[in-house]
Amino acid sequence: MLPPLLKGHIEVASAAILFGTIGIFVSLVNRMPIGSIIFYRLLFGIIAIAIFFACCGKSYGELRLKENKRHIFLLGILQAGTMLSYFISVKYTTVAISVLLLYTAPIYVTLLAPLLLKEPVTRRSLSALVLSLSGVILIIQPGAVFQDMDGMYAIGLLCGLISGLLYACMILTSRYLKGYYTGTAQAAWAIIITLVIFLPYSTAISFGVLLDNLYLLILLGLLPTAASLTLYFSGLAYVRAQNASIIALLEPASAVVLAAIILSQPITSSVLVGGGLILVGALVVSGAGMTGARA
Repeated sequence: MLPPLLKGHIEVASAAILFGTIGIFVSLVNRMPIGSIIFYRLLFGIIAIAIFFACCGKSYGELRLKENKRHIFLLGILQAGTMLSYFISVKYTTVAISVLLLYTAPIYVTLLAPLLLKEPVTRRSLSALVLSLSGVILIIQPGAVFQDMDGMYAIGLLCGLISGLLYACMILTSRYLKGYYTGTAQAAWAIIITLVIFLPYSTAISFGVLLDNLYLLILLGLLPTAASLTLYFSGLAYVRAQNASIIALLEPASAVVLAAIILSQPITSSVLVGGGLILVGALVVSGAGMTGARA
């Protein structure tokens, strides 16, 4: 039997690595619009989570809606936007670039927290901001965007930046809600609301296309959705939030490595250095609470 602290760290680390596989699955799915991928990912994910709750005899009482229903609804809308922009970025750029741009969220948290949560800007936050911005510039290479870069690739980069902004808004909303709802409740309602938003895409594909991609969609719902969320929130019971946010950096690191191994996507020196700066920036501000509902 593992000590609770070690068990918690292993669970959070495993969740981060599983989250890192999202881009891999999205890249492997064929002939499906982004909205359909999101819908079936969440459908299989919520079914798996419901089965887990039933088998473990867990109470659904904590999922009951109480105060701040508007903010719960906002959390779901932000998650829908984060998923959509992130998946588009994966489709039109690379997994490495997409996941690193998603992790520009600390930049936006640093900028928005003083305005929305009245949190002071510290020297550490400003240092992280400079590091992350430098990393973004290296990855995007603005000069190339306006010269000879493919138009869809540029859209992918823009969506990657938008995913980081929306992810930051999710973090801020989750922080606001932490006194009213548990992390599990926030994640569950965000999934349900996002599922409803993308419901029209459930019939946007033929049965044949769905059948061809069914095993990938089931794995997408089970591994980086149901299993990762279950492990993440289970681990948070034993791991400090600050430590969990540091361990969570395994997500972009594992995504970059797995994309290179499984998808043979190249890792350029600018992406490597820029990604390193972004991750260092995220590490510096990890004490600000880079935890909450997930994409």
